[in-house]
Amino acid sequence: MKRLVFSIFAILLCTAAIAQSESDALRYSFYMPSGTARANGMAGSFGALGADPSVIGFNPASMGVYKSTQISFSPSFKINNTESSYLGSKNRDFSANYFDINEASFVQAIERKNDNVGLTYFIWGFSYNKLNKFSENISINGINDHGSLTDWFAARANGISYPTLGDNDPFYSHLAWETYLIDPASSSVDDQYVSAYDSYGEKQSQRITKKGSLGEYNIAIAFNFMHKIYVGADLGIQTVSYKQQIISYENREGATSGPTVFTFNDYVHSSGSGVNFKLGILYQPIDQLRFGAAIHTPTSISMRDRYSTSCNMQGWIPRADATLADSSASCDSPEGKFEYNILSPFRANASICYIPNEHLLINLDYDLANYNSIKMRSDEYDFAPETQNIINNYKVGHSVKLGAEYRLGVLNMRLGGAYYTSPYKSSSPNSSSDTWLVSAGLGFRTNFFFFDIAYSYLANSYVYYMYEGLVSSDPSKIDFTRHQISFTLGCKF
Repeated sequence: MKRLVFSIFAILLCTAAIAQSESDALRYSFYMPSGTARANGMAGSFGALGADPSVIGFNPASMGVYKSTQISFSPSFKINNTESSYLGSKNRDFSANYFDINEASFVQAIERKNDNVGLTYFIWGFSYNKLNKFSENISINGINDHGSLTDWFAARANGISYPTLGDNDPFYSHLAWETYLIDPASSSVDDQYVSAYDSYGEKQSQRITKKGSLGEYNIAIAFNFMHKIYVGADLGIQTVSYKQQIISYENREGATSGPTVFTFNDYVHSSGSGVNFKLGILYQPIDQLRFGAAIHTPTSISMRDRYSTSCNMQGWIPRADATLADSSASCDSPEGKFEYNILSPFRANASICYIPNEHLLINLDYDLANYNSIKMRSDEYDFAPETQNIINNYKVGHSVKLGAEYRLGVLNMRLGGAYYTSPYKSSSPNSSSDTWLVSAGLGFRTNFFFFDIAYSYLANSYVYYMYEGLVSSDPSKIDFTRHQISFTLGCKF
């Protein structure tokens, strides 16, 4: 009976590891939008100001401020830097995106009346906006004198007899068994395991490569009533693409027996699409002041995963009581496939814009998202552990963005700052992983043509574990920074 319980637990552990975890669901629910260079120069703070395609998906009523037809296109250049700290060792890495599309849009304003009575303008349009970019390269290394990834493999395998490892855990412990990284705990049982290491002190490293983005296509309409009240609605169609490769490496220089070097490769490709709906309103009691608010329904995202693993061991040193015909071994997993759904959180926002004179404007945005309400489901797996982790670890997230623009004829100067709170509760190691952003920009705008450029700097830090569960690695602290230069070309007619 005890062996049966161990086996069931191991199978569930294997299934949970293959499926997306709650951290992956959070990745597709956390927004850090990029848009036009004008909005980027003001840290994305444009909700009540309006007449910019970046905020169609934030508050669709902001589109009601348009009084002409506009086309725009916004590419960007990004450099992301990471610095890791692990077991007293530091390492740095970077990634670069040389031509990334932040935004593309078309908006048409149709004048209905010019007497400022009733409906004054009807506006429709569509846009693409990038909600988050997942590009990140991380390098971690250190000397570990008290643990190993092989311990994690052994813990996963416990409760599964070695003839059935390939059926029950084909992506992890089976590969470790076939490449001699784990051994039977004793000759009398076939379902208990230990690391094949006879001593620690190995060089541990991990290289993580992330690519992909979360984008949204917006199809929106808005109504301008007497330049006082603006209402809008938007259908948002999201697309997700994410690729991650984790290469773990351990080297036991000077080992006297067992494996000396191995590499473990873990790869996943996720893609998906989802739909949401947004409603917004702006109210302008006087020419100098405008208020805005909007709500976003949760986004239902259908996800498809493809994943595989491989392991290669080099340099086996025979023990005194055992021999191994080959000094190296390798094993590849099958290709795994998994489909599931994510329901991202309900969102709400509010904005205020102050325009004291024809030269200066200031906008403040506030956004709220309840990450504690994220849901995951599949016909193949119930996501019960992940759901409990979401309840235990995630909370309501807040963001505040402040931006200002000063106009000197056709030349516009912009500054902005934004603050995103951590989505984790205080009990989590990442409770303090807040994100800060500062920005500046310039624009050249005429009645028919505009060109904008902006620079933004983003920074945050978080705690990462090379492996965790029944056995966990020491934590790694990752400091992340992003430099972005964005451009916008557009015309009005």
